[in-house]
Formats: sequence, structure tokens, C-alpha cells
Amino acid sequence: MYLYELKHLTFHEAVEKLIEEKDQITTYESLKQFAIHHIGEDNLYLAVHILNAIHENYAEYYDYDYSMGTLDNPTALRNVQDLQDYCEFPDEDTTYPIRAHMSSLNGQMDIATVIGERKDGEQTIYIVDYKGVKCTGIFNPFVCEYYVDDKYGIIKEI
Repeated sequence: MYLYELKHLTFHEAVEKLIEEKDQITTYESLKQFAIHHIGEDNLYLAVHILNAIHENYAEYYDYDYSMGTLDNPTALRNVQDLQDYCEFPDEDTTYPIRAHMSSLNGQMDIATVIGERKDGEQTIYIVDYKGVKCTGIFNPFVCEYYVDDKYGIIKEI
């Protein structure tokens, strides 16, 4: 999963998608079953290690490399920010389509392509291509929608 995809998912949606891609992301229940299995195998040191970690730092999801045993501690994953390190960063020329409210369409939705982004303080400004016009756009996290200004936000040179 790319980092820009993470921005548009809830924590549970993102972690479920990452569980499919990353072996080290696991659930509380899976770790508990892993500990129970090792109790049955009389490998009590590993079982206690796991149980202590999930008892002291409870979460629904964890980062844990099962092959490392006691050399790795389960790390709680609780929010989207905890998942950023598991995402890939796209190449500079990676683009992706968005559905956005367009200024030229009086707020009606259409498909545009994000071709880049830059920061303006805390705000991310997206560089968007809409029907061959390069312009600016923003993402409103409160309504989870993009807004593209293809009237007054036209970019002459990138």
C-alpha cells in the first residue's frame, strides 16, 4: 500500500489491507493463540514473553515478527500514524486518479489525476491534471473529498 492510499482509509481498513501485505502485522487474538500453542509445546519462556507484552500494552493489532521469538517485542498499532512505516512511497512520477469537486463545473464531481503535491504549512496542496490543465487541489478530511480549482488555481509552470 502506498502512503497516499493510507490517508484515505480508516485505521481498521488500512490495517486489514496491510495484514494481507505484511507478515509482521498481526492481531491480538493471533498472538494469544501463538502463546497458547507455545504453552502446549512447553516453550513457556516465549509464551510468557508474548503474554506479558500484550498484557502490558493492549491493542487489537500489533507488529511482531514471529520468526524472531523473544528477540522481538509485539508493538501495539493503534492509529493510522502507526501504520505509515509499512507503506511504500511512490516514485516521483507516480500519478493517481481522484474524484473531485471541480470549480469549472460549479462544484460538480469529475475525475482528475494527481501528479504531485506540496506542503503549504500544514495543508497539502495537490498538483492536479484535469483535461490537460494543471491546477491546484486540496483534500478535505472532514468530508473525505477532493476539491480542484481549475479556474483560479491554474499552474502555468511546474
